[in-house]
Amino acid sequence: MRDLFPNAFHVARREYRVRVRGRAFKFTTALLGIAVAVLTMLPAILEAVGIEDPPEIAVSVGSDDLSTDPVVAVQALLIAAADPGAVLEGEAPAPVPDAEERARVTRTRDPDTAAQAVRDGELDGLLTITRSESGDLAFEYLSNSGPTNQTRMLVTQAATALAIGDRLERAGVSTAESGELFAPPDFTAIAADPDEARSEEDFAGAFILAYAVVILTFMAILTYGNWVAQSVAEEKSGRVMELLITAATPRQLLTGKVIGTGAAGLTQYVVIVGALLIGLVLNGPISSLLGVGGGTPLPLPDLTPIMIAAFGLFFMLGFILYSTLYAAAGSMVSRIEDVQQAVGPLIFLSMAGYFAAFGGLNDPSAGWVQVLSLIPFFSPYLMPSRMLLTTPSSAEVVLALALLAATVVAAIWLASRIYSAGVLMYGQRVGIRSILRATRVSR
Repeated sequence: MRDLFPNAFHVARREYRVRVRGRAFKFTTALLGIAVAVLTMLPAILEAVGIEDPPEIAVSVGSDDLSTDPVVAVQALLIAAADPGAVLEGEAPAPVPDAEERARVTRTRDPDTAAQAVRDGELDGLLTITRSESGDLAFEYLSNSGPTNQTRMLVTQAATALAIGDRLERAGVSTAESGELFAPPDFTAIAADPDEARSEEDFAGAFILAYAVVILTFMAILTYGNWVAQSVAEEKSGRVMELLITAATPRQLLTGKVIGTGAAGLTQYVVIVGALLIGLVLNGPISSLLGVGGGTPLPLPDLTPIMIAAFGLFFMLGFILYSTLYAAAGSMVSRIEDVQQAVGPLIFLSMAGYFAAFGGLNDPSAGWVQVLSLIPFFSPYLMPSRMLLTTPSSAEVVLALALLAATVVAAIWLASRIYSAGVLMYGQRVGIRSILRATRVSR
């Protein structure tokens, strides 16, 4: 450690000050903080300006022999969609005290006027029900929404239910009998591990948090790793490296750049997290001020101090692992324009971990997820997600951290050798041969 400090500290301090004092850093940090705070309060804002108004549908019925009122059927499904948790648990949707805050479905006897209202944006859709020559019900839905629109999909589900009910009735099955046939079964999911059991609401909060951890880790590696590589290339292109190398060893420069850039990145992350907390705190008062209900955030899972410490270790070790390799790659080029080509393999490697983590979120107990969560280049993404969504053993977490730490040590050794030779290489193309030669001739 004595051969690293205090020179590495001086390099880190210089790197940090250059980053945080730049106009681009200040502007980007402020913009990200404002964007996060606004996104946190977005549900309340959208509801206040009327974008999230409940849908209003008109129904034109051309057949008088329907036993089920289509207006009631469509409205019931739209209202139930606003409270899916109660439906999953077999309960009735929570009553909405204000009629203006729930979906509105009305019967129209003038389909032409209703169709014009849809085109003018006064109605969300017009459902026309007729009976075809074969005797089945036929449905036409006029709207400006696309195939993935939630209201359109719910109206399609309601139409399907009406068609099935009508066929059963014409087949001699009464409404009461069809209700018994399609009644949901008594289904209870029991966790094999009682300690792992959690409600639908708790799992949803854990899933969103795992989603956020994966994205933040990927953004940190990609963004700040590129900062390190570009910083080295900038100093080489300006011949500043020739002066720095006389005052500090290549390993001191490498360590200082990784620490300084990492500290600048963490500063930006602190601002983003602070903006998120401010948005969550102000969401309630702003919703009340605007006279709207606002979006209720999902409850976060209980995080123990050990879990938080493990998340921090995976994040920091993963960042150091990639950043040291980014610095080594940046030292192999002499122009800033060549940085992206040099760090291309590292970008693909980090993207592989990113996409693997998103695949693992859907099935965190899968065997391939357990294996990849132990591999150092993937564990910063996958192991925190597994800790949130499942219960990996303590031995797995410790093993993943140990392997990651050992790989970091090896990466620092390799990167320092490449960096030692790379910072003095000018005008040479990056390739496997040049990298191997750099590791052999460096000290």
